Amino acid sequence: MRVLAHLCVLAGPLRVVGLQAAVTAAAAALMLIGGVDEARSALLGGLAVVLPNAYFAWAATRPLRPGPDEREAVRAAGGLIGRWVVKIALTVALLVAAIVVADAGGLGFFVGLSAALLAPLASPLVGGN
Repeated sequence: MRVLAHLCVLAGPLRVVGLQAAVTAAAAALMLIGGVDEARSALLGGLAVVLPNAYFAWAATRPLRPGPDEREAVRAAGGLIGRWVVKIALTVALLVAAIVVADAGGLGFFVGLSAALLAPLASPLVGGN
């Protein structure tokens, strides 16, 4: 509960990423029941979601500097969409790396991945919008 109280200090997208990281750590700790390999798989599954979301939270909060005319606004929107595409590509690359290179899998991987993906739903419970 103490970790959740500290998440209230973070603002906006960073709060959600912090919550995802905390939930991923909790899922990995819970999966220690199944052994160290399951806990490692849970951590890798969660990190495959948390790290790209951390990048996108950082990128989305950076100013896009749209100009006064319509073309600059379209260019700024395109920049945000480009950052989202990078986030998706990074997610896919990390999932592949976790499964193929790090040999993560099984219940632990699914639990960590699911926990990180579902964590934003709990954001209002820790003071999020």
